[in-house]
Amino acid sequence: MLRIVRILPLVFCMAVLWAPCRTLFAADMPSQDMSLRQAIDLAVANRAELRAANRNTESTVQLRRQAGLIPSPRFFYQSENLRPGMTFTKDVDTYAYGTEVLEISGKRSARIATAENGIAFSRLTSEQQKIAIEFSVAQDYWEALRLQYMQSLAAQNVEYYREILDYHQKRFKEGKIADIDLLRVRLEEARAEANMESNRLAEAEGKQRLARDMGLTEAANWRLSERFDVLESPHSSMAPGALQPETIAVKLARQAIEAARANLMVQKAQGRPDVDVLFGYKRQAGFADVPFNSMLAGFQMNVPIFDRNQGAVAAARLQVQANTATLSSVQQRKAADLVLARMAYDTWKRQVTERYQPILNQAVDIANVSRAAYLEGGIDLLRLLDAEKLRVDVQNSWVDALGNYHQSVLALEYAGGVEP
Repeated sequence: MLRIVRILPLVFCMAVLWAPCRTLFAADMPSQDMSLRQAIDLAVANRAELRAANRNTESTVQLRRQAGLIPSPRFFYQSENLRPGMTFTKDVDTYAYGTEVLEISGKRSARIATAENGIAFSRLTSEQQKIAIEFSVAQDYWEALRLQYMQSLAAQNVEYYREILDYHQKRFKEGKIADIDLLRVRLEEARAEANMESNRLAEAEGKQRLARDMGLTEAANWRLSERFDVLESPHSSMAPGALQPETIAVKLARQAIEAARANLMVQKAQGRPDVDVLFGYKRQAGFADVPFNSMLAGFQMNVPIFDRNQGAVAAARLQVQANTATLSSVQQRKAADLVLARMAYDTWKRQVTERYQPILNQAVDIANVSRAAYLEGGIDLLRLLDAEKLRVDVQNSWVDALGNYHQSVLALEYAGGVEP
């Protein structure tokens, strides 16, 4: 017992020391590449909503199975003329017969059509949820990739300012520059490091949002492997004038019309009568203690004179018309969304290729020339730092434009019904 008491403080100290070491080791773990396709596949496999949607679809399949079943028969047993002092086998009339409903009204076929529409609607809803998740993951992926690219540029800027700081510290020790110039370079280097820390946090937050949309609790040490500086073209079906696929929203609107038509069939069938046939055995008390055995048969049905379900039929017919109008509205909105998405895509493509790319090259050239001129004594420190600030600002604007371009490609494909 004494030995355990002595060991406990050591164990506690090791646990306290291990916590920061564990975080350090996790940060030093090798990164793993992850493409956009891998991120989407992981999201589809991990998201519980999609598993729930699959179960809902399976439940509608079972409802279709139930809708196809015919009504079960009914059995009746009846005894009459029961009285005191009688002999049951001789003096009692006995009836034993069964009934079966013949659905000549079309209720069964209407039930089946309604259940099949339920299956189709459930599958389309599941597909819509899957596409929405894929689109959200793709948006988060490209945003996280933009932040990862910004972080890499910020790290390069820090390395450059550190080189400049080392150069100026040597010159200050040699007495060739004033302390105010060294202080200015130190401030710029500190600002670059602070910017790098901010970008590192933004990158981590972006990847955590991506992990959340992928159905994960915590992001791993990912290196997003898609080429951010390459202009990915939209799907070929998104070209102007191309035959475009039908979006999931339009498919759902069409399915709503089919569901309304199936409901109209159900309501019409409710206004028509079914035939309830019966067949059985009758044992009737006879004379001279001899019972009389016979068979019985018959049928019964409602006579639809007053209630033919007229109101429900009229309401179902109006619902078909309403869903048809909704389809037109969805198609018009889809066409308008596609126009807006194409406008954004064309604008950002033109911005990246015709505006930001040329001025980025010019800003880099100005920065390189300024560095060389400063080392030769051709310009002062302020002009060098201004040239570097211009290069950083243009780079950041170029990265933002690239990010908007990638997002516009996603929005164009989503508006056109193409999965990412």
